[in-house]
Amino acid sequence: MRVYSSEMRRATIRHHPFRRLPATSLILLLLSLSACAPIMGYVTYYDPTTYKNLTDLKPQVMALYDTFTRDPVDFDKIAAIRLRLAQMYEYENGKGPKNIEVAKQIKKIEDTFNRDVDDRTSGKWTQPRLENAKRNIGDAFDVAIQMERAKNKNE
Repeated sequence: MRVYSSEMRRATIRHHPFRRLPATSLILLLLSLSACAPIMGYVTYYDPTTYKNLTDLKPQVMALYDTFTRDPVDFDKIAAIRLRLAQMYEYENGKGPKNIEVAKQIKKIEDTFNRDVDDRTSGKWTQPRLENAKRNIGDAFDVAIQMERAKNKNE
């Protein structure tokens, strides 16, 4: 009769070949589901219009933010960017449920922009406030750009 210490039993259990079975099964299940994604309609495709809209508007917003440290506020540019963001949101939202994440991100950009403009109307921004706002809106644009760039380009 053999007597095993508790350490030997733990080591035996840890190295048992069947302990990896659930992880292997999970990996196979995920691979199977990803193979079915095109059939089930979960794949979203890259849209060069979306990418161009985002990459064109980002520098315009950044340039406008640079003017927020001085007077006067250019309300015509603000109105033009608000219109453009609303148009981009409607375009993305109109693509349907497959594109909901990009539409949500553009809505976040729009909300951030509107909040920043409302904040600017109460007074000129300081340099730290400008840098923080530009970093935040820039990051929001970058997330949307990366989301679009990561989409399947083979339609």
